[in-house]
Amino acid sequence: MNAFNEMLLEQVRVMPGVRAAALASIVPGAGAGEDDIFTIPEHPPIDPGTALPDALYRTADPGYFSALHIPLLKGRFFTSQDRAGRPKTVIINRLLAQQYFPGENPLGKHLHVVPYGNADYEIIGVVADTLYQVGQPAKATMYFPVLNGDNGMGLTLAVRGDTDPLSFSVPIQKKIAGLDPELPVSDVLTIQQIIERSLGNASLSASLVLGFAVLSLILASVGLYGVLSYLTAQRTGEIGVRMALGAQREQVLRLMLGDGLRPALYGLTIGLVASIGAVRLIQSMLFGTRPLDPAIFASVAASMLVVAALACLVPAWRASRIDPMQALRTE
Repeated sequence: MNAFNEMLLEQVRVMPGVRAAALASIVPGAGAGEDDIFTIPEHPPIDPGTALPDALYRTADPGYFSALHIPLLKGRFFTSQDRAGRPKTVIINRLLAQQYFPGENPLGKHLHVVPYGNADYEIIGVVADTLYQVGQPAKATMYFPVLNGDNGMGLTLAVRGDTDPLSFSVPIQKKIAGLDPELPVSDVLTIQQIIERSLGNASLSASLVLGFAVLSLILASVGLYGVLSYLTAQRTGEIGVRMALGAQREQVLRLMLGDGLRPALYGLTIGLVASIGAVRLIQSMLFGTRPLDPAIFASVAASMLVVAALACLVPAWRASRIDPMQALRTE
């Protein structure tokens, strides 16, 4: 199997337009996958009854981290020498190092992984954290060399190129068939499609929330319009007296708009304060954005004020057009 993997990578990497290619059990965004328990031989034994530490496990070839732009923080990446028959090695992510090696250098220490060969693996490197499940926080992760020969799961071929990634799919599938005609190839996806697939439930939830938010905005606007129309009808006599005493139509318009917008401003203030507190609940799902972005909050507040003003405008305009004499006769 190692010979097949190396031949496939060698052929794919020389294809025109291919900048990097790598094999791994799971790529970022494709899901958390499984995890394994481990112990650290250099640390004191864990007390009986205490849960053993665990971490996500991945297999990766030497070019995986460079191909996916996962930076090396300490130590080294895998090389072609990290294979079956050689000393067993493992690379861990920053979170695992922080959780289980606080205040110490993990390089040179070992992870004893029972389910994965029941052997000691020397830590040779520490890499940055990666989100394998979008919408969830990063988890402790350990990476084993693909060339170890212990991989019992399917592999993903990740290719980074200068052109449309899907243009490589058919030529690469032909190369795989040329090396092993019976080897099945399942999904051919871009990293964007993988992320969109993993965000399926979250996108549906976001769409539902957006729909309910729009419906709530419409209901609030209709309610504000109805309340102000009712208040205008109740204050017909007052408006007539004001206008009979010299109040201008513009003054009546401003009065009614102010009465309508005042509760909207109170509600908007309370809503903004509540939103700032609620941001923490969804912070893990906010990627590439600042959770407390002033521009977003300002635009939402401005939109709400515009909607409230439009809802108040028609009743206020009607109030400003009341005939003073007719209003006094009605009263």
